[in-house]
Amino acid sequence: MDIATQNLGYLLKAALVTLQMAVATVVFSFLVGTALGVVAALGGSLARRLLMAYVFVVRGVPVLVLIFIAFFGLPRLGIEAPNYVAATIALVIYFAAFVTDIVRGSILAVPRTTVEAGKAIGLRRGQILLHIQLPLGIRLALPPLVTTASIAVKSTSYAAIVGVWELTYASREVVERTLAAFEIFFAVMLIYFCICYPISLFASYLQRRSTFA
Repeated sequence: MDIATQNLGYLLKAALVTLQMAVATVVFSFLVGTALGVVAALGGSLARRLLMAYVFVVRGVPVLVLIFIAFFGLPRLGIEAPNYVAATIALVIYFAAFVTDIVRGSILAVPRTTVEAGKAIGLRRGQILLHIQLPLGIRLALPPLVTTASIAVKSTSYAAIVGVWELTYASREVVERTLAAFEIFFAVMLIYFCICYPISLFASYLQRRSTFA
């Protein structure tokens, strides 16, 4: 493991890039997915059908394919984006579909009696959404959303395929230089674990607290 220790600084520097991609992916996919999830749950019939078609198609496509589409497709549209940006856009599109479905399902899972109680006390539709459906729906959605964030962190490794220098790409560089594949990839596994395990613990904590009283 001496080789892994000698290259640990290089790998941790690459892990920071992985974290930057993961944070950008989680933040933007959650913002987009939450907005789309609300529309998918409470919007008009056409909007709901279009959004569910988006969710169905994107969730049925490997994330690596979306990264290739973004990487090769953006230049065809006249958009010159760095590899890092193209990969992040693909990841956001991919995980926003999951967030959309989670938020939609969580809002629809709010007990109907709770919504009816809001109507009974004179709340308008917008007030019911803001003060009842969204808070309770987000409470239900938090555990799967945090789990999705953990998956997003690990999925940044696919960006190495299109030349993005992050943890997986850096590990391949070190392996090619040292030929110590087992030691290096074992160290990389531990780094990913240190990033994702706290997120998984947080998801379990939220799962225990997400039931209605």
